[in-house]
Amino acid sequence: MNEPPLGIDTTKLHAAPVADLCDANASLILTGELRILEPVFQAHGQCISFSGRVVTMRVLEHNVGESELLEMPGEGRVLVLDGRGSKRYAIMGGNLAEQACRNGWAGAVVNGCVRDVDDINTFTIGVRALAIHPRHPGIDGVPEMHVDVEFAGAVIRDGEWLYADTDGIIVCSKEIYGFPEGARPKTRTHARGIVLSGDAHRRLEAWKVIHRRAELTSTLMFVMTGIMIVSLWIAVFIFRPEWLDLGIIAVCMLASVVGIFLLLKTEQVEQKRKRLGAKCQVVSDEV
Repeated sequence: MNEPPLGIDTTKLHAAPVADLCDANASLILTGELRILEPVFQAHGQCISFSGRVVTMRVLEHNVGESELLEMPGEGRVLVLDGRGSKRYAIMGGNLAEQACRNGWAGAVVNGCVRDVDDINTFTIGVRALAIHPRHPGIDGVPEMHVDVEFAGAVIRDGEWLYADTDGIIVCSKEIYGFPEGARPKTRTHARGIVLSGDAHRRLEAWKVIHRRAELTSTLMFVMTGIMIVSLWIAVFIFRPEWLDLGIIAVCMLASVVGIFLLLKTEQVEQKRKRLGAKCQVVSDEV
């Protein structure tokens, strides 16, 4: 009874590691395309890890329409059942979990309670829920299908991709992938706090930091060089050389020293920027 139906590839019922997905797609977190749900869920079912396209459904203390939906071929999809956080009834139980498993659903994320947990744990399906409650839900109500839902600090839309494992649950507007096998990046921290990593996004962020630093250094160099030139112009053309003020001479010398230092520093930072820029050119264009 707990075996997946024929024709369903069981490897598709298991998600790539969620931590790897977050690391490999860090830029999508910044844009909001990849969202991380708050860690408020309990795990049930034999599939600790699962993933698939999202089908959303919203109910309030009833399970009307769930059986009809789960009787459809799941094709590795994930039911996101928004019970509006109610903990007065269980809106999914063993019968619905068995039905979902039999029809090829990968799992369910329930913003509410479940029951018959011992039965659910015998099925090759993944279930996440807020809590366990023994009470059967009501039989009257109107479900909302394929709507945007929001809970656990994230918006989930019908048709998006959901990934769940022991590290947590994430949703993304498109299908995403982790690192190729054996290619997980090693991270080292630069002495000045810039994280340099094999991950493309982190390399790009390091490149941006160095780029901004190079621009600031160049600006300072030009300012100091300008001060030096103006000071020399004042000394030569306004004052007669025999009346040169010691303060003007000191300013000229200081500006010269600082200008030379900034020139050397700019060249050093520019070399770092070129080294990182060669690795990040493609990533920078995409972002």
